[in-house]
Formats: sequence, structure tokens, C-alpha cells
Amino acid sequence: MGLSPELAQRADEIGRRASSIDRSDYFAMLDVPRDATLETVQASFFALAKKWHPDRLPPELAHVRDACSRVFARMSEAHSTLIDAAKRESYTLLLADGSGSPEAQEKVTKVIDAATNFQKAEVCLRRGDHAQAEALCRLAHEADPSQSDYLAMMAWLEALKPENQAPEKTVKSLTMLSEAIKINARCEKAYFWRGMLLRRLGKAEAAMRDFKEAVELNPRNIDAAREVRLYRMRGGRFSSGPPDHKAPSGSPPRRSSPLPARPDDSKPNLFGRLFKK
Repeated sequence: MGLSPELAQRADEIGRRASSIDRSDYFAMLDVPRDATLETVQASFFALAKKWHPDRLPPELAHVRDACSRVFARMSEAHSTLIDAAKRESYTLLLADGSGSPEAQEKVTKVIDAATNFQKAEVCLRRGDHAQAEALCRLAHEADPSQSDYLAMMAWLEALKPENQAPEKTVKSLTMLSEAIKINARCEKAYFWRGMLLRRLGKAEAAMRDFKEAVELNPRNIDAAREVRLYRMRGGRFSSGPPDHKAPSGSPPRRSSPLPARPDDSKPNLFGRLFKK
């Protein structure tokens, strides 16, 4: 037996609200203005609870109970935040930055977690722990694929693996690095690492262009600057020494990531990057 028109309409309403609730800010969830008083917030929440509490659903709407619970949980979260003066003040600041909805807050959290994992990956790379660096870098890239540095490091770590030394495997990493540069034409790491792989393939002039670009982007990139200097000292050729990724057994790994990174005032801050128009 089908639902009555009234119950069918209610089921549709619950489904629509559940699908959009995470894009609403707390004031919108409770149907109150942003300058609403404590009394107004309380009154609105109690009125909404009568309609949205899952225990008030008739048995015929059991199939949308989870969706209704989701909506009510968000409303309860909004209520507990807006009736607490300190929480409301902090939330208002988030709202001003454009991160007032649960969806936006989740995005901010992902970006912060990604940046943290990437910083840890950089430390692991400097220490020569490539496996852990790759694991952390992949987490960062999965959480925030818009960041060119994350893709560039993944490409470099792939290129460092012993099984990826053949020219055809190196080309795959070069493609990834070129993609990173497409994402951000100022990706210093991508230029430096691409230069290293072009050098591996014997493409000296192309490698030198990338090393020079890395130095232009960051004059403190001592690794890129050294490559440029040695290339010039040798009259337009590189050393025929051991491959770039290998170090003698038992010796500290050669640093593969140019550090320290230069401060880049041209980069937007975290919230600016997330919510720029």
C-alpha cells in the first residue's frame, strides 16, 4: 500500500532537507536571522524539534528515519552552538571567513590535514624514508588534489624507486611533474624534480631550463643553484657521476627536497585559497 499524498510530501521534504543540510549555516538551519537573540534561537529550535525529531515520525516513514535523524542532529548542533556565547562568537568568525556550513568546515579540515601530512612527508623525504613519505604524500593528495606540490612529490618519489629507473618509467614521472606545473606554474619543486629527471634522461638543455626556473622562483633553492653552477663550470654538460637518486651504502641520503622553502607572499592564506571568488 502506497503512502498518502501528505506522507509522500513529507518524505520528499525530509529527503531534500537531508541532502542540503550540510550546505546550510547554523542560522539557516534554525530559520533565524544572524542577529537572533538567545530566546529566538531557543523558540525556533523547540518548534523545529516537534517536526524534525525522528521519534515523531509515523511508522509509514520509517524508510526516511535516518535522513530525518541527520537533519535533527545538525539542528541540535546548531542550537548548542548558537546558545553558547563563546561558541557563537567563534562560529561567527568562521562564518565571516565563508566556512560556516558543515560542508565548508569539512573542506577546511581536509585542507589542513592534507597540509599537515605533506609537511610530515617532506620531513620523511629529507630523512630518506621514502616509503613513509609516499604514504603521507598520497594522503595529502587525496584530500586536496588541487595542490601542485603534492602531485610533484608523488611523481618524484615514484621516480626514485629502483624499479622505475628505465626511461619509459621516468617519462611517466615527468608527465606527472608537467601536470603539477599546469596546476601551478610557480611550482618550484616540480621544476627542480623535472630537471633532475630530464638530466637522468640525458636532456641537459631541457634540464637546465627547469633548474634555472626553480632558481628564479626561489633563489635559496641551493640544489637547483648548484646544478646551474656545475653545468656552467663544465661548459654546458653535467657530470657523468652516479645517478641522482643513489648514495653510497651507509651514507646519509642526499637531500632531494630544496630546503629551506622561501616565504611566498604571493600565496593566499588558507581561507583565502578555499573561498576565493
